[in-house]
Amino acid sequence: MKLKKMVTTAAVALSLTSSGLGTVSAFAANTGDTTWTNQYSLWSQNDHTPARRKSNKTAYYNYTKKVSNNGYFTIWAALYDGRAVNRGKDCVDHSYRSAQGQVNYLWNLAVEKYGSGVSVRVNSTSMQNITASGVWSPDSV
Repeated sequence: MKLKKMVTTAAVALSLTSSGLGTVSAFAANTGDTTWTNQYSLWSQNDHTPARRKSNKTAYYNYTKKVSNNGYFTIWAALYDGRAVNRGKDCVDHSYRSAQGQVNYLWNLAVEKYGSGVSVRVNSTSMQNITASGVWSPDSV
C-alpha cells in the first residue's frame, strides 16, 4: 500500500514539474529574515542591506528593530548594485521613513523589470549621526 502511494505521489510531482507548475522560482517566496546593521553620519549618509534574490512581485519587507538617538532614516527598494526600483511609470518616488519598531513594505518593480531571481537590497539614507539595525526579506508573502 505504501509503495502504491509513493508511486502515485512521484507521478503527480513529475507531471507538475514537467508542466511548469512545480517550478520553484514561480511560487517559492524568499521570505526568511536577513539581519542588517547600518551606520549613518554627515560624511557618510548612505547605506544598504545585504543583497538577496527576489522571487515574486510582492513588496520587500523591512523591520527596523533599533535606531540610536531616537533617529530615523529613509529607505527604498533597489537592485543589488544600488539602482532604484521604487518608481513606476507615474514617476512617484516610493520611499519610506523608518524608525525604531517600524515595519515597512517597500513598493517595487524589481521582478516586473528584471525577472524572478534578480538580486535586490534595501537602500537607505540619513543626515543624522545614528546606527540602525533590523531584518528584511525581498518577498513579503
